[in-house]
Amino acid sequence: MEMNSFAMIFGRCVWIPPSPKAALAALSLFYGIGVSGEPDITALQTIISDQYVSTGKSQSEADKEIVWLNDCFSTYDVPAENRNQQKGPDIALW
Repeated sequence: MEMNSFAMIFGRCVWIPPSPKAALAALSLFYGIGVSGEPDITALQTIISDQYVSTGKSQSEADKEIVWLNDCFSTYDVPAENRNQQKGPDIALW
């Protein structure tokens, strides 16, 4: 059996992205790369959602996947050496 996907670990969850494009968007969200506020978060979540829809899921199913992914982000324990970094007041990645 040939596998055409890969898994990513976010916090205590294993996620199989629907596409490489979704994987890159999720990495950007998780690490805050290119994220300077809510519009960036929304845009990246839309990319992930659209990738789910393109694989045949309904918009409602795609929205549930985004909620699940955000929940996974929140299970990540930030290492002590990274806790002193400041985040902007509008940036809430999880």
